[in-house]
Amino acid sequence: MSGKKEKAPAEEPATAPAVTELEHLLSAMEERVARLLSAVQGSAAENGRLRAALEETAAERDRFKAELSDSREGAVHVAELNEKLSRMDVEREEVRARIERLVKSLEEPAAEG
Repeated sequence: MSGKKEKAPAEEPATAPAVTELEHLLSAMEERVARLLSAVQGSAAENGRLRAALEETAAERDRFKAELSDSREGAVHVAELNEKLSRMDVEREEVRARIERLVKSLEEPAAEG
C-alpha cells in the first residue's frame, strides 16, 4: 500500500496541467454558452417584436379588407344612384317636352284669337 501512496504524489504534478487545461476548456465553454444564451435571448426579443409587427400588419390588412368591401359596396350604390339619375334625366326631358308642347298648344289658340 505504501507504493500507491508514493504514486499519488507523483501523479499530482502531471494531473495539475490537465486540470488547468480542463479549467480553461470549461471556462471557454462557459463563455460560448453565455454568448449563445445572449444570442438566443436577443433572437427571442427580435422574434417577439416581429410577431407584434405581424399582428399589427394582419390587423391593418383586415382593416383594408373591410375598407375595400365598404368601397365596393359604395361603388355599387353609386352605380345604382347614377342609373337612377340617368332615368330621372330621361323623365325630366320627357316632362320638358310635354311642357313645351302644352305651352305651344296654349299659345296657338291665343295667337288665333
